[in-house]
Amino acid sequence: MIVVSNAEISSGQGNETRRVHIVIDGESIRQIIPATDPAPRCKNVIDASGLIVVPGGIDPHVHFNTPGYTDHEDFLTGSMSAAAGGITCVIDMPDTSIPPVTDRASLYAKLKAIGEMSVIDFALWGGVSGNSFRANSWRSQMKTLKHEGVVGVKCYLLSSMRMFEHLLPLELVEVMRRAGELGLLVALHAEDRERAQKLTASITTSGQRDGKAYYESRKDPVESDGIKQGAELARETGCSLHIVHVGSAGGAKAAIEMRAKGADITMETCPHYLAFTHDDLEQRGAVFKTSPVLKTRQDADALFGYLVSGEINYLASDHAPCRPEEKSTGSIWTDYSGISGTQLLMPYALSEGFSKGRLTLARFIEATSSAAAARYGLTRKGAIEPGKDADLAFIDPKRKWTVRGSDFHSKGKLTPFEGAEFTGKVVRTICRGHTVFEEGKGITVESGYGHFVRRV
Repeated sequence: MIVVSNAEISSGQGNETRRVHIVIDGESIRQIIPATDPAPRCKNVIDASGLIVVPGGIDPHVHFNTPGYTDHEDFLTGSMSAAAGGITCVIDMPDTSIPPVTDRASLYAKLKAIGEMSVIDFALWGGVSGNSFRANSWRSQMKTLKHEGVVGVKCYLLSSMRMFEHLLPLELVEVMRRAGELGLLVALHAEDRERAQKLTASITTSGQRDGKAYYESRKDPVESDGIKQGAELARETGCSLHIVHVGSAGGAKAAIEMRAKGADITMETCPHYLAFTHDDLEQRGAVFKTSPVLKTRQDADALFGYLVSGEINYLASDHAPCRPEEKSTGSIWTDYSGISGTQLLMPYALSEGFSKGRLTLARFIEATSSAAAARYGLTRKGAIEPGKDADLAFIDPKRKWTVRGSDFHSKGKLTPFEGAEFTGKVVRTICRGHTVFEEGKGITVESGYGHFVRRV
C-alpha cells in the first residue's frame, strides 16, 4: 500500500481544490480521505504538501515508430519522454510503423516489437490507408482491429507516405460508412489533397524552397476545406469522427457547426498550433515545420479560445521527432515535418493555460486526460477516483523553469520551445501505483513496465 498524503486535487469545479490523502492499493486507487482525517498508517508515504496532484496525462497522438523509423524515436525513449512530462498513457499512431498497423498481423507485429519497451501504459490506433483499401480486405480488417482493442482507425485525406497513402474522397466515404456500422471511431488527417497539390506544384515550379513556400502550399483553406469534408461525411454516414491536430480556426468552426447539427465529432489541437505561427516557420526555419502547417496569429488565438471553451476537446502532441540533420537539408521540401512534443504537452497546458488563468484546473484536467480517456474508452484512466488506475502527476505549480531540448528523454532534442520559460513543473509521475519518473532521479522503472490498454 502507498499513501499520498496532503495532496491538493481538483474538486471538478473551476479552480476549486480539496486536500486529501490518496490510498493506493497495488495498481489502483482504493480510497480518498479528507486531509482533516488522519492518514492510514503505512510504510510507503509520499508527502504531496505544496503540490497539485492531477490524473496522469493521456497523449492521444504520438509517433513512437516501433517497429520502423526507430532512428527517429522508439517506444522506450518516447515513453520515457512522456513520463517525464506527467503522461501515464499514450496512444500511438499506425502510419509510422513498418508495416503500418492496418490488419491483425501488423498489429501483432507491432505489439511483439514493442515487447518490453514502454515505461508507461499505451493504447494503439489502427488504420485504413489507400494501400490497404486497395488490397480489398479492409472491411474485415476493420472489424478485426476493433475486436483486438484499437481505439479507432486513422485515415488521411493528404499523405506523402509511400507506405500509408491517403484515401480518395469516395474511398473515405466507404470507410466512414463501414466505421459507422461497426461503431468504430475514425481519426482523420484533414487537408484538401487536390488544393494542396495544385499549390505545391505551382510553387515548386517557381523554385521557391523556404518556409514561406511551404506555408503558401498548405495555408488555409487547405485544412479548413478538409475538415469541412470530413465533418459533412460524419453526419451523412453516422460515423464517429475525430479530427487530429487541428491548426485552422475556420476548420474548427466548421466542425463545431456540424456537431450542432448532430454529427459526432471531436477535435484535438497541439501546443505548437497555439504558440506559434507561420511567421516563426518563415523566420526561424524548419524546426517549426509541421503537417498541417502553422497558420496565423488569429488562428492560434481562436484555437486557444476553442480549447478553453471545450469546443476543441483536448490536447495532443503529435510527437514526431527526427535526426537533427533532417531539419536542415537545404530545402523546406525535403526538411522533415514534425516535432518532439510529448514531454511538453502537460507543461505547456499548465504554464500557458492554468498558470496564466486561461484554463481552470478542472478544464486543464479535461484537456490533458479525462476527455481523451472518455472518447477512447480507456475506462480506468483519466480520473482520481476509487477503482481507477493509480495514475498521478505531481505538479509544483509555482516553479519556473526553462525548456532545454537537451533535457528531453526523447531521441528528438530539437524543439520550437527551446529557451521558453514555463511556470509549473512536473516533479513526479505515478503509473498504476508505481513511480515511473521522479525529479532528480529520472525514470525509476524498468523498460516494459507499461501495459497495452485495450479500448473498452
